[in-house]
Amino acid sequence: MLIMKYFELQFYDNDSYLLNVSKVDRHKYITCPTCKMILNKRGLIEEHLPTYKIKRKKYHLSGSYDGFKMVSQKFKDLYEISNWQGLIFYSIPKSKGFYLIECSQQIMLNEAKRPIEFENKCNECGSYMGIYGSVPLYIDADVFQKLKPNTFYRSNLEFGFDFEQDYCLFASQEITEKLIEHKLIIEKDLI
Repeated sequence: MLIMKYFELQFYDNDSYLLNVSKVDRHKYITCPTCKMILNKRGLIEEHLPTYKIKRKKYHLSGSYDGFKMVSQKFKDLYEISNWQGLIFYSIPKSKGFYLIECSQQIMLNEAKRPIEFENKCNECGSYMGIYGSVPLYIDADVFQKLKPNTFYRSNLEFGFDFEQDYCLFASQEITEKLIEHKLIIEKDLI
């Protein structure tokens, strides 16, 4: 049986934050009383989009410093005409032609085959202050066999430190070849 290749997509920094978060000023968010991690970060997207503005718009795939992913109109158009699946698009009013994306399909990483470091687990909320992993991440063969080649997938873990944590986004070789063909990414953007 032929197993489809999947790649992790790289997102370039767009020099912006979606949330107005600092280490000391988190009173406006739902946080853990012990570790002060934001507990509903992904649920804050629609509330913050009206005031959000991407500072660096030169990339088709970019990310904010606080762990959110953005794509260009060209990416969204290709996604739609290619009938790809797995992403939810949120229009960014102050950055026309760009969308914040969230991935609805999740895959489990094998934490034993490729070491992942978990830093400072909070006993109250169960969150980690930091999660760091080896590259490339390891996904079991039985998980790969269930993946659809026209669908984007996200990692079950969010990597990084504190409120900057973000999931990894995976796309099949079929998708990545089309992204390269349409000059939305280059080969070095794949892991």
